[in-house]
Amino acid sequence: MAERPRRRPGYVIVTDAPRSGPLARLPVCTADEYLTGEGPTLEEGLTVVNLCRSYQYLSKGYYVSLLADARHQRVVPTLRTIEAINDPFVYFRALEAAGVETIDYRIVRGGRRLLPKVIVPERDDEDDPKARPTLAQEGNGGAVRYARGGQRYTETTVVLGKATDDRFRRQGAAVFRVFPVPLLKVRMYQEDDGEPWVVGQIFPTALTQLGPAEMELLAADLTQERLDRATRRAAPPQPYRIACLWDERDPFAASDEETIAKFQRAAERQDALLDVIDKEDLGSLGEYDALFIRTVTGVDHYAFTFAQTAESLDMPVIDDPQSIIRCSNKVFLHELFEKHGIATPRTAIVSRKTIAEEAVAIGFPMIVKLPDGTFSHSVKKAGNREQLDELSADMFRRSPLLILQEFTPTAFDWRIGVLDGRILFAARYHMVKDHWQIVGRFKTGRVRYGRVEAVSREEVPEAVRSLALEAAALIGQGLYGVDVKESDAGPLVIEVNDNPNIVATDEDAIERDRLYDTIIATFLRRIRDAATEPRSS
Repeated sequence: MAERPRRRPGYVIVTDAPRSGPLARLPVCTADEYLTGEGPTLEEGLTVVNLCRSYQYLSKGYYVSLLADARHQRVVPTLRTIEAINDPFVYFRALEAAGVETIDYRIVRGGRRLLPKVIVPERDDEDDPKARPTLAQEGNGGAVRYARGGQRYTETTVVLGKATDDRFRRQGAAVFRVFPVPLLKVRMYQEDDGEPWVVGQIFPTALTQLGPAEMELLAADLTQERLDRATRRAAPPQPYRIACLWDERDPFAASDEETIAKFQRAAERQDALLDVIDKEDLGSLGEYDALFIRTVTGVDHYAFTFAQTAESLDMPVIDDPQSIIRCSNKVFLHELFEKHGIATPRTAIVSRKTIAEEAVAIGFPMIVKLPDGTFSHSVKKAGNREQLDELSADMFRRSPLLILQEFTPTAFDWRIGVLDGRILFAARYHMVKDHWQIVGRFKTGRVRYGRVEAVSREEVPEAVRSLALEAAALIGQGLYGVDVKESDAGPLVIEVNDNPNIVATDEDAIERDRLYDTIIATFLRRIRDAATEPRSS
């Protein structure tokens, strides 16, 4: 009787370690072979066991799990699992939700960073593994300090859900059910003798860290049946992650440190994470689900590159590139408002040739603006023709077009915050005392700011609310700050700003947590909507 042909294995082990030892008798390929698509590695439905030494972003191990997904293969671990086990906040929540006992892993805020409640010193091989001390965070205010803690810890290796230390078989299996990573190190903590051991930390380990007995256990358990069970498990629920682009050194950032902390707490209330990133983190933007820009925006600013990158990744982003482009140019805003009949102060776009004629029509005093100026730096007042000539001579060196606008003095400007076509907050931006702007920059170098007075949305005159919403709708569905003046002729739009200021105790003084919760909820809705829409080509 002819021998039945052997069925090709339904799985492949991908590793960057040499083919030797117990794994040599199993279907193994190198990471390079897998990435280049050699042999059966392109087959759909293949189960991929990723045993690369590192899963860090853009490492070979990361790309193996990424390409397995793209090839419609089943892989352990998945990218979502890799991301989760690299974030203690995420994996502690998931473990606790699954009923796994863990240490009390609270976090304290230290500037822009999240600091752990417990620090585990580097392992000393001469230490008693049952009595390695930890450092615990002390105090709730002031400088963050750590002192020697009473907890003890030890480590166990978990191989496909089986802990090599018999004391922790139950915990090892439970951790693997939540996070199916083939090779894990699990740190177990104990408060005192007789107290139960609880999970403290989990992190992947490499083949090269396994001993002979652990290698034999791995080879014996690498069966199709066991892998099928691991890959069939539903991925644990993991919080969405919002990247917040913010620079604490930027004096013109749209939010301060206290405000960013309020956004983070709002995200936590909705089972999400808001992580602060900076201009060096563009390469890791794809690890997040959305982008929230809280630094200066502008077409020539690095924030615009982040916005474009997020949009190319089909990632919800506030502010989106189109909003930044439209709001950053006052020539565009004037043309847009004029075309759609939005009431504004009398305005003219002028060149060197037309400025004299248009100045007569506008009348003095008048406001002179650069098209792409921000923060009142490039907004000046000319009281007469001589001042206009002096100001325009300097401005024309920077732009071929300028904006002349009728001077409309008021005690305050309305700032109407709009998100998704709805009013988010309202405030009166009062002028600096004895000055015509909300920011006064004086020849002495002194800078003064007018008072910000938050008001309830219901307190805003209906005509102001309607005009602000109409103007914002012409820009998009993003987050905008619409500046409106009240005049004898009715409300007038001055401009629509992307990336509006939201600062604790100022814009949020009336709306409080509702303001932050609404913005985070908008992100989460957009993330979910994006997940159900076809990806752009």
